[in-house]
Amino acid sequence: MRWQESNYNIRVPLTRNRALLFNTLSRGLCLLDADELAFLDQVPDTGGAVDQVLAGQLAGQGFLVRHGTDELAIVKGRYDRQRYDPGAVTVTVCPTLACNFGCDYCFQGADKSVQKMSAAVQDGIVALYRRLLVQLPKLHTLRAMWYGGEPLLKPAVIHNLARQFIDINKERGINFSASMISNGSKLDRAMAEALYGCGLRSVQITLDGARPDHDARRHYLSGKGSYRRIIENVKSWIYDFPIHVDLRVNIDERNKVGVKALIDDLAEQGLACLPNLKMYFAPVESITQGCHAIADKMVGKIQYGLLEAELVRYAFERGLAELPYPPSFMGICSALRPFDFIVVPNGDVHKCWDTVSFPEKKIGSVFDLEALFTNHSPAQREWEQFNPFGNATCRSCKILPNCASFCAHKFVNAEETLGEASLPCPSLKYSINEKIVLRAEKQGFITKDDYTPEMIQTEPLSLCAEVFVKDHYLHKAAPAAYAHNG
Repeated sequence: MRWQESNYNIRVPLTRNRALLFNTLSRGLCLLDADELAFLDQVPDTGGAVDQVLAGQLAGQGFLVRHGTDELAIVKGRYDRQRYDPGAVTVTVCPTLACNFGCDYCFQGADKSVQKMSAAVQDGIVALYRRLLVQLPKLHTLRAMWYGGEPLLKPAVIHNLARQFIDINKERGINFSASMISNGSKLDRAMAEALYGCGLRSVQITLDGARPDHDARRHYLSGKGSYRRIIENVKSWIYDFPIHVDLRVNIDERNKVGVKALIDDLAEQGLACLPNLKMYFAPVESITQGCHAIADKMVGKIQYGLLEAELVRYAFERGLAELPYPPSFMGICSALRPFDFIVVPNGDVHKCWDTVSFPEKKIGSVFDLEALFTNHSPAQREWEQFNPFGNATCRSCKILPNCASFCAHKFVNAEETLGEASLPCPSLKYSINEKIVLRAEKQGFITKDDYTPEMIQTEPLSLCAEVFVKDHYLHKAAPAAYAHNG
């Protein structure tokens, strides 16, 4: 049998002529010695005359494929099955776009609507869900997402809709769970208990550093800090209710040096090594008109990638983060799934979280379901037509199976982004080697003596022919190449 090396292999060099090998499609990870690496290099030139046992072992993890295999077609097939899965939908509801915080980097901007979602709009959301049940006879899972603004400024809307969803799903035998994006300021024990009874199983809460950094960035509209209240709220219920908490840390030039102090404080507060609390990191980016003012505060792509890898290691070692493992198709979000919808307080329907504060970006309304389902607006069709496989840069990238263009908003609304935020690539493109090494080290494949930081540093140009850093491309491609789908 003739073999060829997978196009999605990533080699991370180690000492003694060895390497870690990771396949972004199969997500297989192994350690190869010098002889095995030499075998892998010789496979294309030897026809069928190779050690078929070793070849079979490598093929079993996706590192080798049969000669002539169209791996891009395999990736696209898996992508399509996940994007167009008719068995699950997510309905995102914004009870209000108002917020009790005044974060200067908020992509929704400072001038937020204070409109509360009316009973008529809530009825429209229930009608929307009933229409989905008709449209998708194979539906088996509904995921509700409570979003804002700060959704807990209007908890009655959440309780009302959750109860109706639960009742409908019991009648139909459909699974239901809910998640929430909240600043955590109102998520005390009583609220957590009530929401758990309404199906809440996960919540994202943001802490942007230990108390001084966080309170300077994520304060109440009055200017009062919020750190202590958030910590007290989480500690009041985290040990008793199996609601998973994703602690998000937004990082820019102003707080990047203080994130380790947050990790230390959370550990000292007794929040480490919990099964239902883990933290992750995200770069602050100027991605909408609402946050253009902080464009000069962003951390550069390469610098951020290295910083994130360092912070993930530190947080894991302190019991506050999971071992990194490159995911599959993280670019598939509600914006791209045809029957996932976001509803804002006035009944407008959007596809992307980043557009909810901008009425001109809506795709329809809960008061015109026929148009939403059959006579799609130009805005709705633009999301539907987005295709990462139509972009030459994405199509040729080794991390396509992990990334899948990562952020469609940055393509569809490319004119909104400033500086390095205009590249939709995730931080993984600048830190995948470091994350692979961390996983291998903590799982006992290797030790710290098997590499140096310089040896394993991720080289973005080894993954993809075009990389954008510091307001210019390392390749000749023009920025406009990222503004459309090929």
